[in-house]
Amino acid sequence: MKSPAQDAVLDPIKTIDDALAESYREERQEWESEDEVARLVLAKWKADAKSALAEDGVPPSKPAEADAGPPPTRRRIRITDVTTEKVAELLAATWRGLLLSRDELAGWLSSMDRYSGGGDRPFWLEAHGGRIYTVDRKSSPEPICIDHLSVSILGGTQPDKLSSLLVKCDDDGLLARFLVAFPDPVPLLLPTRTLDEQRLVEAFQRLRGLSPATTQDGKKRPFYVHLNEAARKALQDFRVQCREWEGETTGLMKSHIGKMPGLVVRVANVLAHLDWCASPAGDPVTEITAAHIGRACHYVGEHLRLHALRAYGAAPPSPEVKLARRLGEMIRREHLTEVNLRELQRRELAGRPNAKQLRAALDVLVEADWLEPIPSQGVGRPKNSYAVNPKLGDLK
Repeated sequence: MKSPAQDAVLDPIKTIDDALAESYREERQEWESEDEVARLVLAKWKADAKSALAEDGVPPSKPAEADAGPPPTRRRIRITDVTTEKVAELLAATWRGLLLSRDELAGWLSSMDRYSGGGDRPFWLEAHGGRIYTVDRKSSPEPICIDHLSVSILGGTQPDKLSSLLVKCDDDGLLARFLVAFPDPVPLLLPTRTLDEQRLVEAFQRLRGLSPATTQDGKKRPFYVHLNEAARKALQDFRVQCREWEGETTGLMKSHIGKMPGLVVRVANVLAHLDWCASPAGDPVTEITAAHIGRACHYVGEHLRLHALRAYGAAPPSPEVKLARRLGEMIRREHLTEVNLRELQRRELAGRPNAKQLRAALDVLVEADWLEPIPSQGVGRPKNSYAVNPKLGDLK
């Protein structure tokens, strides 16, 4: 039921996009009419200039009416399957960001870098921050300059694709930027409520109607919403909590936790504007409060963090972790108090792991505080021995 849930939010956006498309068609038709006239004016000016030069006269100045200007750019809210160069063109023409929505994110990730020769991932990594970005083009000497590279990404994937999605992707921080929802299946019930789609359309239109700020040279830019002092204090407390969580995990999950303070700021901004949309008489949001940050911390840190743990845990463990689990089961089953590398080799375990593989698995158990290396104490003490944590006997 991933797609219907997304459609409930995306359909109202499509309503606005359709209106923008109709407006673009009208603007395009008007521009084409002006451009046709401009071509005639340009042709006449060229003829007059040619005649003047032939008579050794001064050619007339090119009239302003000889150029209709660049064609209008279709304003967009949502995109689905476009190249990074096209996304850059759309962003360069507006001070707003864009929403990339895909029913299946695995397809988007697998097709990345198909045409760019490796340039897609850096682009999408930067799209999280809304900073200045430049895209160089082979077809033109002029690069595309984007003042604010900001793209939100929404999509789903099937649970059985999570493993390949997480394992095949490099740990460059791309996946860590996503808020993950991996809920348990719910009972199949008939709906008892319906969404007020018109209210959603009005809310999105109200958000889109927010006025931009302007730079000193008159260019439009996004309006900055700052955190007040209490919100900054609450965010700092959450950063400290995230540092503790980082020390308790590794790999992709650790990267995700490192991004959570930034995700909290983004979610707090969303929550503040949702509150504003629900209060038609209220003034536009000018600051993020501790209440917004607190709600975002709870949502991201206490709720969605558990969803992320489940999602990242869906990836198959590495060979040394698999072997470490088997050794751990053996230690618990046989109530061992000490294990030795040579003795493990003599057991001829399933798969017949060699000394290197066994040592890697034992290192995993050492890192997990299941084992502790026993220092060699001269003759009589076997080498490569490990003491089993006595606290394991208290576990049930």
